[in-house]
Amino acid sequence: MVSAPPFPVAEAVRRRLVAAWNRRLARSFAAFGPNSRIDWPLDALTEPDRIEIGRNVFMRAHARLEAVRATPGARAGRIHIGDDAHVEGYFSVSAADSVTIGRSVLIGSNVAIRDHDHGTAPEEHRARQPLNAAPVEIGDFAWLGQNVVVLKGVTIGRNAVVGANAVVTSSIPDGAIAAGVPARVIGAVERRSTPGA
Repeated sequence: MVSAPPFPVAEAVRRRLVAAWNRRLARSFAAFGPNSRIDWPLDALTEPDRIEIGRNVFMRAHARLEAVRATPGARAGRIHIGDDAHVEGYFSVSAADSVTIGRSVLIGSNVAIRDHDHGTAPEEHRARQPLNAAPVEIGDFAWLGQNVVVLKGVTIGRNAVVGANAVVTSSIPDGAIAAGVPARVIGAVERRSTPGA
């Protein structure tokens, strides 16, 4: 009887499989920076040639990355995720115009970012209505807590922090701490005068 291989061997095999999967996946994107990784499985990927992933980006499993069209004949939106972003599981982003996520952004699990919503014409099926879109921007070093929802037309400033379960419907300035539904500024990130202080 052959026993199961020791854990280090199994982990080494898993890492090789993930690396091979990411090399294959990277070829479909508009850009996929060195040392970036998206854990398997990826729940949705649409129009990957409209999606750019920076360097050293880490994204946990079950992400949904969707560049979509506002109308059937329109060009799909663009998604850009900057260098050193760290994204937890079940992340969902959809762009009919553009979603730009800056450098070193930290995104908690179950975060959803949408730069669009559906029209509301009463006699038209919701799924066939044109999308109303406006760009979304997440500044460098921002932190979005678990279950945050970011809606169209929003800018989240550099170094801003958005608390868990917040729904962001309007822009948040640099260095602000925001929370609630809808999200409101409740404080500011502490600024240190000297490094390490």
